[in-house]
Amino acid sequence: MKKIIVLIIGSLFIFSSCKSKKNANTTKATKMLVKEVVKNYENNKFDKKTVSASIKAKYKGKENLPSVAVSLRIKKDKIIWMSISKFISIGKLKITPDKVQFYNKLTKEYFDGDFSLISDFLGADITFEQIQNILVGDTIYDLDTKKYQIEPKDLFYEVKPKKQLEFFAVLFLLYASNFKTAKQEIIQDNKFLEISYPSYENIEHQPFPKEILIKAQDGNNKNSVGILYKSVAFNKNLSFPFKIPKGYKEIKL
Repeated sequence: MKKIIVLIIGSLFIFSSCKSKKNANTTKATKMLVKEVVKNYENNKFDKKTVSASIKAKYKGKENLPSVAVSLRIKKDKIIWMSISKFISIGKLKITPDKVQFYNKLTKEYFDGDFSLISDFLGADITFEQIQNILVGDTIYDLDTKKYQIEPKDLFYEVKPKKQLEFFAVLFLLYASNFKTAKQEIIQDNKFLEISYPSYENIEHQPFPKEILIKAQDGNNKNSVGILYKSVAFNKNLSFPFKIPKGYKEIKL
């Protein structure tokens, strides 16, 4: 059961794309004012009401698991919903701003609780909004021109706090070509989280991730999730069916 839980959690960090023109990301970063970089970033932030996508996800950790197919639906700021399958339906997951729920058809078990399950996987506390930001290629934390310093680094703008936070360090890289997130890192004691966006595609005149790579380390425990995106549609009328079947056993963490 733990394998399925880990794969479902890993599948949280997914967004998707459709067939369109791929960004080359060959634009060199030039010296710019912090407020100019932040303004360009803000202009390219995710602004759709809903997302519907088909995805493939691959998890690697102590034990490598086979890739799974995921149907992803997002209602901005409200719901993140997934249906996971591998030849047959495995289960469903639903996340709202204050709750995480999923059930596993193979073992007839379910989870109904808070974000501690996801935080344990990442090695860092996380909120619904931050998960949503990861999925759409936005930074985990808002970029405040008064708190961050920015330097051009080859094809990227390196964004980091003028003064690092007390308990952890953060770093963002933005592509100079589209001011979307190339990488974001959080380091806390012996815990490390890295989310990379190797490439973007322009969908409906806006750049979105083509793939996402996530690495999480807590001491000697390392996990990673690789994402391949198959199709995506925006602003469709979506349903989010989710009902825990009767007779399933609750998972206690």
